[in-house]
Amino acid sequence: MEKKNIESSRKLLIEKLEKYQESGAKGYITLDIDKEILQDILFEYNGFAIPDDLWKLLDLSNVSFDDVYVEEIDFTGSKGVIIDPKKVYKKSLLGTKLAGVEIKGSFDGVDVREADFTGCKGVVIDPEKVYKKSLYNTKLAGVEIKGSLDGVNVRETDFTGSKGAVMDPQKIAYKDLSRTKLSNVEIKGSLDGVEIMGTDFTGSKGAVMDPQKVSDKRLYGTKLSNVEIKGSLDGFDIMGTDFTGSKGAVMDPQKIANKSLKGIILADVEIKGSLDGVDVRETDFTGSNGAVMDPQTIYEKSLYGTKLTDVEIKGSLDGVDVRKADFTGSNGAVMDPQTIYEKSLYGTKL
Repeated sequence: MEKKNIESSRKLLIEKLEKYQESGAKGYITLDIDKEILQDILFEYNGFAIPDDLWKLLDLSNVSFDDVYVEEIDFTGSKGVIIDPKKVYKKSLLGTKLAGVEIKGSFDGVDVREADFTGCKGVVIDPEKVYKKSLYNTKLAGVEIKGSLDGVNVRETDFTGSKGAVMDPQKIAYKDLSRTKLSNVEIKGSLDGVEIMGTDFTGSKGAVMDPQKVSDKRLYGTKLSNVEIKGSLDGFDIMGTDFTGSKGAVMDPQKIANKSLKGIILADVEIKGSLDGVDVRETDFTGSNGAVMDPQTIYEKSLYGTKLTDVEIKGSLDGVDVRKADFTGSNGAVMDPQTIYEKSLYGTKL
């Protein structure tokens, strides 16, 4: 088909789709056009030649995506899309959102970094065979993992909703689990020397951790649900860490890094040691055990945003900042509102 005729047909199709869109009609349009001609109309220079909001109105069951550029395309809401990953342009699904897409073919040599497989059908991946052995920032919901994760980059990968993933943290690329979501992953191996900053263990199985042996003695922003903790937390940076659902955590607040519990969720933690001089702003003690506090001796005399459930309070609240503090479920608190910091109970739950 000549280029002039292709452009004319494309213009007519766009006008038709715009009118269909404006009419508010529901359902997808099926075009009774020769497959090769349809390919010429829809694609130009390996990519879509019509706007996203318009081609998604079409039933694309009769369209081939072989040699089509699909990087960073969002297929959400499309119909009939079938993709062979090894045949798309440059074998790349980098940043592609594949909701509603049916996969027919393997991912050997395919770039899946930052791809989102949520809502995709037929996805089976051997991690050791994808491009650069990288699952970096990939969302693997609905994906069946068949193969080893040895040497694979799983940094910021989200395994939630995947199936079959078994991991030895000692053998993943760079020993790095930073910001990785490990739901549905079976962990077989040590976490010694592994970077776990911002890691989410919720829904994982088999994780056992000696905090003294993880990389940089840092658990910043980590969710430790389903993790068995065997070892001391002395010297650790745990700001932003959530211990809910962990097992075996014992903490001396005097020995953690910077004496800071700011923003920590301490559920399932046994507190053994004084809170004197410790920063407990925005800390959540709910579900912890053994916390005894003298508000006069905590850092800056501040309970700003602190949840004090399961805390035994021994000492005066005079001069203490209790704004947005939650005393529900605490024990022993006695307050003279005239003597608290700035005489303010703003947002406080008593």
